[in-house]
Amino acid sequence: MRALTLTILLAFTLLVGCEQAAKPMPAAAPDTLRRLTEGEVTGFINRAGGHSWLGIPFAAPPTGALRWRTPQPVSAWQDNRLALRAGSPCIQYGSALGGVGKPGSRQGSEDCLYLNVHAPRLNGEELGQSRLPVMVWIHGGGNTTGHGAFFDGSELATQREVLVVMINYRLGPFGWFRFPESADVDDLDRSGNFANLDILAALRWVQRNAAALGGDPANVTVFGESAGATNALALMVMPEAKGLFQRLIVQSLGFGFAELPAADSPHHPDRLLASMGVDTDQPGWLEAARALDPWTVYAAYGDINEEYNRVPSVFPDGVVVRQGDLRELLATEGLHHEVPVLIGTNRDENKIFMAFDERHSRKMFGLPMGLRDPEGYDREARYRSLLWKADGVDSIADALASHGHAVFAYRWDWDEQGTAFGVMDVSRILGAAHGLEIPFVMGNFDVGPRSGLLFHEGNEAGRLALSRQMMQYWTQFARDGAPGGGQEPSLPLWPAWPGQGVARLMVLDTPSGGGLRATTDRVTRDAIVSELDAEPLEPVARCELFSAVFRRRHDPWADAAFRSLANGACSGSRLGHTD
Repeated sequence: MRALTLTILLAFTLLVGCEQAAKPMPAAAPDTLRRLTEGEVTGFINRAGGHSWLGIPFAAPPTGALRWRTPQPVSAWQDNRLALRAGSPCIQYGSALGGVGKPGSRQGSEDCLYLNVHAPRLNGEELGQSRLPVMVWIHGGGNTTGHGAFFDGSELATQREVLVVMINYRLGPFGWFRFPESADVDDLDRSGNFANLDILAALRWVQRNAAALGGDPANVTVFGESAGATNALALMVMPEAKGLFQRLIVQSLGFGFAELPAADSPHHPDRLLASMGVDTDQPGWLEAARALDPWTVYAAYGDINEEYNRVPSVFPDGVVVRQGDLRELLATEGLHHEVPVLIGTNRDENKIFMAFDERHSRKMFGLPMGLRDPEGYDREARYRSLLWKADGVDSIADALASHGHAVFAYRWDWDEQGTAFGVMDVSRILGAAHGLEIPFVMGNFDVGPRSGLLFHEGNEAGRLALSRQMMQYWTQFARDGAPGGGQEPSLPLWPAWPGQGVARLMVLDTPSGGGLRATTDRVTRDAIVSELDAEPLEPVARCELFSAVFRRRHDPWADAAFRSLANGACSGSRLGHTD
């Protein structure tokens, strides 16, 4: 894994926006020859000793007349295809919060619907008998950045004997675009959720080809992190996803679904197309829009990577994604797919976002060497992460468990980075931050040339043991729909999310942090506000803290809670208290 995740280590200069270093092309291995439905592929022996195939197309390039169309079948090939290098990332701007180049640089291509496959090394006889669980990874990146090759699933595949498939999907305005009502398009194209249709196309590819690679197409687990977790959870309420997956793992669920833009929104399709120079009153306007230079399309959106502007992203269109409140859909039988769900967050999700904020840290050479107000930093980070858990885990688990749905929840607490350069307390500045759990799940701690800032000899024994435990839980869940106690009796039983007052949450940490343990922990928005309002702070400081925690631009619940906070002392707009 040569780059970490959408948010993790940018400022550490390997960080999430780092480009993959050019590496020699691996040698093709004859024993990796596989016959897919589209043609033959040959891969290579990966770093874990297993087999990998990179850059396999799962749909036709969505370019030209296929821009803003549901993905079309990929053309078969006649010759043996060498699957030795990942396909292009989807077109995107380089970003400090995940990407494939320097912030603002133009990266990728619209021809990007490729996937990468990692498997244990199987000989001919084993291949014919193998039915490995299939795990399909959806990368994060705010639905505007990233690609499947950021992560290397070879260790997970080889150590735990699963088939790992890592996919690309269209990003930004190419992944999500709503047509004007006048557009002459079919329902799937009108839906606008093209990236979610890409994910369906990848899952259908798995159905066609998993068996040829040693996998079981009847046992597919989708797992994703951050925006990838949002896209994974969306499958639950996508009717066309029925039967394409049997389990779901949701890591650090992102900001949820977007809303359709209002008529006066700059993201309303009529306004967007006009800013691109497309006159929808003229014949052939749709063909003209599909022929635009892709950067002209991007320019219409302004700063598409801005944290709270979540358009474009998955939205409930009523065709691809069911309409309605997500939690109500998940709480109602018949309105979502009944598959087991494993869902969780990291204890310090938001510290990665806060660490490089001038309000919180003193920086040197771009790195946060110290905190201006350590107690205030920890306080804000704690409440923001509690809200992430309340919205992204507990309320989802409550909705699913309300009708007996199998759901398992976790909190990841590892914070043993220690001190860097003798002065930077990485354990406090980052802690168990957003995305840092991914190397533990993948079993691969190579995140670039400065990996030692996070992963080093001082924390090696504990983190490797925790990684093995997490990989075992994840793959055991992929095998039978329950993480259970895994295959080792010493691994604690992971309880299902039940009613109140009993163990419901698995905490994932090393023995020095309390170890693996089940707790009764449950967080609600009401409880967060009550605790925040009781903080020994001046009323104006509580108002400012509330605004720093409840940051979504559209949140009527938070607006009402803000007005009643501190005995009504909060004045003005909730968002007016944030920068």
